[in-house]
This record gives sequence, structure tokens and C-alpha cells, in this order.
Amino acid sequence: MKVSIIVSDDDGNNYHGEVELVRSSEAPHKRAKKAPPPKSAAKPPVNFSTPIRAFVKRHASDLSGSQKFALLIAYLAKGDSGKEVLMADVEKRWNKMKPLLGGKLNRAHSTRAKENGWVDSPKHGVYVVLPSWKGIFDA
Repeated sequence: MKVSIIVSDDDGNNYHGEVELVRSSEAPHKRAKKAPPPKSAAKPPVNFSTPIRAFVKRHASDLSGSQKFALLIAYLAKGDSGKEVLMADVEKRWNKMKPLLGGKLNRAHSTRAKENGWVDSPKHGVYVVLPSWKGIFDA
């Protein structure tokens, strides 16, 4: 079926055209978008002997800033919840890996990591990783 269309704009100009319409059951269907591949349920094992850049690249790609902060604290402490990590060391390491971590360190990440129970700060400028830090992979 052909349809003729006439449209007028605000200035009084007329536009016209013809179009061939096809019954919807005969119209070609749009291709369905591919569903994104499901995230692998099996996370790679955490290996603190891996070099820091490889460790961050492997584990931080789909994490938020606070999760990345907790991950970096865990790496620097080698998973030991009793080992203190200086904020200056975290900031130095983070800023050397800006492309992997999404830019310069935002200090708000530390606050959010503490709020989520992944790290703690027993004194100013010092952080420890908490046993619940592996929850960053589930959040």
C-alpha cells in the first residue's frame, strides 16, 4: 500500500512524499541485540605474589572506586588484617596506576570502603584491611 504524506512547517512551506507500507506481519523484524556475555561466576583466585599491576588489572576492572581502594589495601597488606598500610603508600601506588584504576585517587573512596566494612583506619593516615574485604567481589 502506498501512502502520500503532506507536511507544512511554521513558515508555510509544504513538504510531500510517498511511502510504501507493508503489513506488520510482513515487515522485516529488527535483529535482536546480543545479550552481554554472563559474568563468570568463578572469580580468579587472589594471589598476592602477583606483581601489583597484573593483580590490579586482573581484579579491579569491574569494581567501584571504594572496592578498588579496598583491593589495593588488601594487596599492600598481603591480606593480613593486622598489617597497617600508610595512606601515602596507597596514594603513591594508586597514582602510578591511574589508567587501571580509573584516574587519580579520590579520598572519598577510603570513606566508602570503611562504611562498607572492607577497611578500617585505626589512626589518621593508616589503614588496615578487614577480614570481610573479599566482599568487594560480591558487592
